Amino acid sequence: MTKDRAAPFSRKHRRYWLPVTGGMLLIGAINIALGVCSYESPREPQRIEVDLRDRDAGAGTLGLGQIPADVMRAFAVKYPKTIPAGALVEGGDVVVLFRPGAAHARATFRRDGTFVSEQ
Repeated sequence: MTKDRAAPFSRKHRRYWLPVTGGMLLIGAINIALGVCSYESPREPQRIEVDLRDRDAGAGTLGLGQIPADVMRAFAVKYPKTIPAGALVEGGDVVVLFRPGAAHARATFRRDGTFVSEQ
């Protein structure tokens, strides 16, 4: 089969110009009509409230990156497949907090990774 080498606006293609152009114009008109019909007036902007209490709870709080490595290692061994929500420093101990809905609320470790208690 040979390639069609006729110019795009030749007599051979003339019979396709009007239907194709008309179809594109019709589709454009339908798109504009749908856009105008489905337009809603803009709503009043809503303020986004960000809750950072877990992150910046105050002095004595540790984020995940600030928990001592020995404590994190002991936590990972004691509670596999569990990611802590944060930690608190109470005296010389580190209290690791669990995420809401976990089986425990908090676990206490010494700075060297020794397990003390859980609640």
